[in-house]
Amino acid sequence: MDDKHYQLAGLVGFIIAGLLFVGVGIKFGDPLTIAGSVVWIVSCLIWMIPLLKPKS
Repeated sequence: MDDKHYQLAGLVGFIIAGLLFVGVGIKFGDPLTIAGSVVWIVSCLIWMIPLLKPKS
């Protein structure tokens, strides 16, 4: 595996963690946890864009 694959694997883990935190925020009714988790997930997705773009 090269660095790109390790970075993608790590980001997928971060996204899964963010989804778990969204679930916790929903369970306990904490809007700040939900909002922070959504920002976390969106940031990880934005971070993934250059890793997924084909090289030109």
